[in-house]
Amino acid sequence: MTIRFDGDETLFPVALEFNGSACLLRTNSRRVAELATAFFPLRGESREGRVRAHLVLFAEESGRSASASGRFPVFRGRREYVHADYGRYGSIWFDLRAREILGSIASAVIADALVFRSAVLAVIAGMLAPALEIVAIHAGCVVRGGKAVLLAAPSGMGKSTMALTLARRGWELLSDDWTFVGEKGRALRAWGMWSSMKLLPDATRFFPELAAISPGVALNGESAFEVDAWETFHLERAVDADPAAIVHLLRNEEHLGESRCRIAKSNADETYGALVREIEEQPPEMTGEDEARRGIMRRLCRLPSFEARFGGAPAAVAEELDALLAEKICA
Repeated sequence: MTIRFDGDETLFPVALEFNGSACLLRTNSRRVAELATAFFPLRGESREGRVRAHLVLFAEESGRSASASGRFPVFRGRREYVHADYGRYGSIWFDLRAREILGSIASAVIADALVFRSAVLAVIAGMLAPALEIVAIHAGCVVRGGKAVLLAAPSGMGKSTMALTLARRGWELLSDDWTFVGEKGRALRAWGMWSSMKLLPDATRFFPELAAISPGVALNGESAFEVDAWETFHLERAVDADPAAIVHLLRNEEHLGESRCRIAKSNADETYGALVREIEEQPPEMTGEDEARRGIMRRLCRLPSFEARFGGAPAAVAEELDALLAEKICA
């Protein structure tokens, strides 16, 4: 099966760029075009005329509310073919080998920018990245002076909280949970999605702005705030930057309440092992792309890497990390 979508004159073309790779979107919706170009902005680095991925997104009229968006989509796949099912809100088909995407999404979803970015465009980025030899790293990312610092950790360890706390100290926020790393010539480039940030209800202790917002229910059933961090906290958004360092965040349960953050250097093998445990395996049909992505990870792991064990409040930990990174990385 290959997705084909030639000859539909009701669609108009939109040029996009995903971390240096040129993509072409065709859609019947000006709203979809506007949101997609903000999510995948042109940076002038993709090769002119070489489109590496084709997308078609139809907007379908719907009066239903998309309030349940946090619980979709549901994925099904076989080999390089994947279907993202949004129930009554639409569906998207992916041919990862051909790098072709075809979908229809209800207007109620498209009307909510945060929902559309988080539930549709972020899904497209996550599914398309391996086929474009871009690695999705389970890490937040902050930027200063064009240098990106990845904050890596398993789920629930505090990546979002730490990324947000550093951003409020003057860093630009690139990503809070997943950072996409690809090759830019002989260098690496980190890219971040403009999607929602999830914070647990106790985050109101650290971020009083959340007091005026009601938490919702996340995909895993947990109660959580889901916000546009850039708008809610008036932050500077970084779209992409040069990776300069990796920090592994580890909550030290034996030292909860301590203000001090224990920071030590990590070697390349330790860093690679920690990151590869979080990478998603690809179908056998995608093994060539998978090996290219592992090569990117090996290069990434040659950057300065640190392990930060902490048990105290985010502000105290961020202060120590800020001082370390200012001296060692961003000087």
